[in-house]
Amino acid sequence: MTNPLVSATVTSPITEAYSWIAGRSFPRDRPLIDVSQAVPGYPPPSALTDDLATALGDPALSQYGPVLGVPELREALAANISRAYGTPMAAHHVAITAGCNQAFTLAVAALCGAGDEVILPVPYYFNHDMWLGMTGVVARYLPCGPDMLPDVEQAEALVGDRTRAITLVTPNNPTGRVYPPALIHSFFELAKRRGIRLILDETYRDFRPDTEPAHPLFDDPDWADVVVHLHSFSKVFSITGYRVGGLATHPDLLAEIDKIADCLTICPSRPAQHAALFGLRHLGDWVESNRLLMNRRVAAFRLAIDAEQANIEIAAAGAYFAYVRHPLPEPSATVARRLVDEQNVLALAGSMFGPGQEDSLRLAFANLDESEMPELAGRLARFFA
Repeated sequence: MTNPLVSATVTSPITEAYSWIAGRSFPRDRPLIDVSQAVPGYPPPSALTDDLATALGDPALSQYGPVLGVPELREALAANISRAYGTPMAAHHVAITAGCNQAFTLAVAALCGAGDEVILPVPYYFNHDMWLGMTGVVARYLPCGPDMLPDVEQAEALVGDRTRAITLVTPNNPTGRVYPPALIHSFFELAKRRGIRLILDETYRDFRPDTEPAHPLFDDPDWADVVVHLHSFSKVFSITGYRVGGLATHPDLLAEIDKIADCLTICPSRPAQHAALFGLRHLGDWVESNRLLMNRRVAAFRLAIDAEQANIEIAAAGAYFAYVRHPLPEPSATVARRLVDEQNVLALAGSMFGPGQEDSLRLAFANLDESEMPELAGRLARFFA
């Protein structure tokens, strides 16, 4: 026997997508274009890896550390949040986690019991939905509009006696849509008014079109009673395999999270924390150059789709992603499998991101150079012709 909640949960869409190409080889004149998983197309800078290689000689990096992260990194992340949002952030509000996915799972575990509810805009980030299902937390789906933005009034209609949180992801995974500050603030006001939490996943905030504060939430003196802010070092420093992220919220909630994290990882990886601390201290210019690079890639994708007159609609694009609608009547999983079989393009089906997404695909093109966008667009145009 296995846990029926786990058994009822879908296999990770990434795992499923890679099963489609298992054992296959692709010709040199039409290689695989893999836009399935959100991965940076460049390695971390040698300054980071060289520093880490030297630091690994320190015995402390092979020992346990504090459950919620080493103090130096908590302080550095608090300072980084202060700069990014223009509002002072204290280190006792900040914890370090084994990646942003763990930050979400810890927050939900601390806030929700089986049968409680969390509101998820659709399309959703599939790992969020998977975790809710496996833990017996009910996902209440909030369909986004054609502009890929959730509506706060529709969200309030979903709030019930067992609602514990609303989750927003901005810039969004899977759509790439950057939520306007006023919209984020309206969800904060809703959560505050109804006595629930706003879990705000900002994994991709360093790839937005501008560097203005993404929202004004930390200006509110009561922010910590409402917000659980999730952060990731994976994409910004190109260290996805290191598994290091963080969160910011009320110290009372962090005390509950401490209990859960101690049972899972005991502490975040000490080498990964060292790398993240180096990044925060030394890689500001490198991060900014990659923000500009990713925005050029988004623009190049849009231009290439327009030039090819591909028979698809870009519903939204930004950060690492484009979310596109297609005209085919088949189930989206069938469309995605045919796309890799016929055009050697591996993308994720819209149905992997929630109900009502059968006419959509997600393209995670951060690993493609600008010069590769015309080839991607051409293959899509031929497939959807």
